[in-house]
Amino acid sequence: MTTNVKPEELNYDHYATEKYDDDIVRSIPGHEELHRHIDKIVEEDFRGRKALRILELGVGTGLTAERILRKIPNAQYTAIDFSEQMLAGSRRRLSQYDVTFVNGDYSQIELPEDNDFVVSVVGIHHQETDDDKKRLFQRIYDSLNDTGSFIFGDLVTYRNPEEAALNEARHFHHLVENAQEEDSLKEWAHHHKSLNKLAPLEDQVEWLREVGFREVKVVYQKFNTALIYATK
Repeated sequence: MTTNVKPEELNYDHYATEKYDDDIVRSIPGHEELHRHIDKIVEEDFRGRKALRILELGVGTGLTAERILRKIPNAQYTAIDFSEQMLAGSRRRLSQYDVTFVNGDYSQIELPEDNDFVVSVVGIHHQETDDDKKRLFQRIYDSLNDTGSFIFGDLVTYRNPEEAALNEARHFHHLVENAQEEDSLKEWAHHHKSLNKLAPLEDQVEWLREVGFREVKVVYQKFNTALIYATK
């Protein structure tokens, strides 16, 4: 499996964590709405359960992890990211919680096992090929316990070329309308156009079913942004 970018292409080393956080919220359409859906899943399916084991692939600066840990603060949380710069931000943000931080590429390293759920938000689209994504889905499935779940938010495209083109146009319009300044727009537009490896949403739903997930639901969509909830 291969991740198609290097950490320095993603982590905005020349930005403070706060700047990166502001940029990603502005640049990902539906970022807040997607996270509200994650909040609801965690609230309804996991809050109140004891000794939860959670794995996050691509923790970034900890924005998603913080929301989850506010609801289930006693969870054992493993946070993986291949950028030490990103992990520095998440270490600061999550210092009050029981978090194990792992600096590594989750497409290459061994994943912890027996997780109650795995979460990944806006990262898996950087797996180089469709086969790389399928193999990662299988590894995620295998890392879960018998009743585990996968909360998967990402950038996607669509099988229908007209639908794909329309949502791509809407994504770029969102970038233009919400960028804080010209430099941010330039970087995020280049990133989306040249670095993102988007797979059709419909295909990814099928791949998740093929690796063994019993139920796969698309719970949120906006332009190129989607949230899938898959359960064993």
